[in-house]
Formats: sequence, C-alpha cells, structure tokens
Amino acid sequence: MSTRSRIASITSVVAALVLLGGTATAAAPQAAGPQRDIDAYLRAHPGGVQVSDNAVAYRDGEVVVVFPDPGERRAPEGLGRNVRSTTLATEVAEDVGMAAAAFAGCPSGTVDRWYCFYTDTNYGGRRLQFLNTCADYAADWGFNNSTSSWVNTNPNSRIVAWDYRGGEALWVEGYGVSSDNWVGSADNDRMSYWTRTNC
Repeated sequence: MSTRSRIASITSVVAALVLLGGTATAAAPQAAGPQRDIDAYLRAHPGGVQVSDNAVAYRDGEVVVVFPDPGERRAPEGLGRNVRSTTLATEVAEDVGMAAAAFAGCPSGTVDRWYCFYTDTNYGGRRLQFLNTCADYAADWGFNNSTSSWVNTNPNSRIVAWDYRGGEALWVEGYGVSSDNWVGSADNDRMSYWTRTNC
C-alpha cells in the first residue's frame, strides 16, 4: 500500500470517527421530564426543594410549584412522577395525597384546603399551590402578570387578586373554579399579588 493510499485510509477513518462522535453527541438523551425548567426555576427562586420529577416545594411544603411534562398542556395530578424519599417530599405527598378530591390538580381535603393559580387558561401550564398562605406577591413565585385561571378548594376563604397597575381588585375567588376556565380577557395576565380572607 502506498503512502498516499495509507494517508487516504487514515483520513477516512478519522473523518468517520469525527462524524460518529458528532452524531453521538447530538443524540445524547436529555433530562427526563421538565428538569431543565425546574433547574431554571430554582436558580431564579432559590430556597425550594425538588420533591418529585415535576414539583418543587417551599416554606415546608405550604407552597408547591408543579410543572407539566414537555409536550403536555397541564401539570400532572399530585406531585407528578418519582416523588423523592425525603422527609419534606413525604410530608408534602401526604398533604396532597390526603385530599379527598382534586379540581384541575388542585388538592381538596377535609382538613388541608389549597388554592391554586395556573399560568394558562383551562388550568394549564404551571400549577402553583398554596396552603395556609394569607397574602403574597406573584413575582416571588415567578408568575407575576401571568395568571390565567384559578381553583379555590376552601369554602371558608376567599382569595382577592390584585392588579399590578394600581391596586385594582381583579377578581374574587370563592369556593370553586374560575368562570369559563379562565379569568377573562380583561384580567388575564394582570395579577401581581393576592390576599386571603379568614387568615
């Protein structure tokens, strides 16, 4: 075999290896579920603990953010897949699991009653669940001016949503769900903070 032929053969082998390496890198599997979104959320809102493949908990589980899987419109029921085996994850799972029912994924129990906000209409997008929270700012949880629907599972409390523009009350959440599965065109993506009665 001539030197020219050997160089051509070596060049072909090197080119094939480079192509195979490039293909292997491009086909590398991505993190399962919404992990990329959760990682970004935790960087922007530190202090949370990931309690499942889909959920992050704050304030000892009184605030839970549940992310939809890629390609899904709604966040899964409960905490989603693969609940972690940590004390906090177990406690949050028990709180959510004790719910006798759920409305659009928002837990409703006889003792613990939650209220939830959704970033999309028809209870889609991220679900933000609150338990025993009297008032808060949406920006603290990454959904300032991006609430499109809600659920309140507590018949003894009302949630008042307030405008970011000038303190105008947008809607009052009684027991139940947002009318027509969203807050309406006039109030969509305007909530900046909220208060809860009976605190």
